[in-house]
Amino acid sequence: MRRILDQVAGAVVFPLLAIGISFLIGAIIILATGNNPIGAYGALISGAIGSPSAIGRTLVNATPLIFTGLGVAVAFRAGLFNIGGEGQVFIGAITAAGLGVALGATLGPLAILVCLVACILAGFLWGAIPGFLKAFFGAHEVVTTIMLNFIAINLATYLALNPLRGEGLVPGTDTVAAAVRLPVIGFGLGRANYGILLGILAAVVAYVLLWRTGRGFQLRAVGLSPEAANYAGMALKTNTVLALAIGGAFCALGGFVQVLGVEGKMSIPFVANLGFNGIGVALLGRNHPVGVVLGALLFGGLQAGAQQMQFATDVPLSLSVVLLAVILLFVTATKLVELLFGKRARVFASGTRLDEGLGR
Repeated sequence: MRRILDQVAGAVVFPLLAIGISFLIGAIIILATGNNPIGAYGALISGAIGSPSAIGRTLVNATPLIFTGLGVAVAFRAGLFNIGGEGQVFIGAITAAGLGVALGATLGPLAILVCLVACILAGFLWGAIPGFLKAFFGAHEVVTTIMLNFIAINLATYLALNPLRGEGLVPGTDTVAAAVRLPVIGFGLGRANYGILLGILAAVVAYVLLWRTGRGFQLRAVGLSPEAANYAGMALKTNTVLALAIGGAFCALGGFVQVLGVEGKMSIPFVANLGFNGIGVALLGRNHPVGVVLGALLFGGLQAGAQQMQFATDVPLSLSVVLLAVILLFVTATKLVELLFGKRARVFASGTRLDEGLGR
């Protein structure tokens, strides 16, 4: 239990310090523009959690980011950089849209489960490609995952606009049947759906995988010291492929929930930056599933609240981007936070006592 609490502390406390600093800097920026930071932040909070509909918007924004954040975090834990989340989201989205339309009329709600399994498999196989290239040919995963983004995005776009194109006015696939859509939660939460519960379940699965299984121990050991892991007899190539493949599966589920939970189809253009924002979510969450969920909620809340802030004040939407950038700056600049808060902050920044280097 102590270890779990230490892990959660490392995933939560240090990011909170970074968030506090970033909001202070944001207040200075708001004052420099001639606006009242209290009023601006009040509108931001109101737009994020001030009403059931606001909470619903936050949950809708956060749900796919949980999956893409987990996809990045799992790879990071194994010492790998999964920059291919954007393309993996598109692979999951076109898989969900294509199967949802094809199977909805015959399988009904059972098609949701079929689409879920298919998206996991498609993302797993797509993520395994850079893992295989890394393990057996030495190709750097940053380069291969970035290049695969272009391939996946354009492949999914081609499929949505050609063989799978629907008859609606908006370019893209047909809309999936209502029976294949993820149910909305209700309670005035707008389009918020049960995909958020699937995201929390995915975070639990990621935690169990990484900290409660032998395979997860190997993944983390490879990430911390490949030489030591190899000396201990752990298969570096196998774990490299698995880490990126599992990350791809998580990211593909982001496309799954976006299509079957929110959009109802894969329209072109599709929602952008879900994969890239997942990198920020993983960094903010210190690559821990609990932190990823909280980081996704923060990202989703800032996106939802920024619109209300702009409506109520003269502060532009771009301030939310500035806040996120400053937050990530301080999350990664551990020495700077240590300088501001003292050496005690190093405990949460480096994770030296928080189970094998949470801040890595």
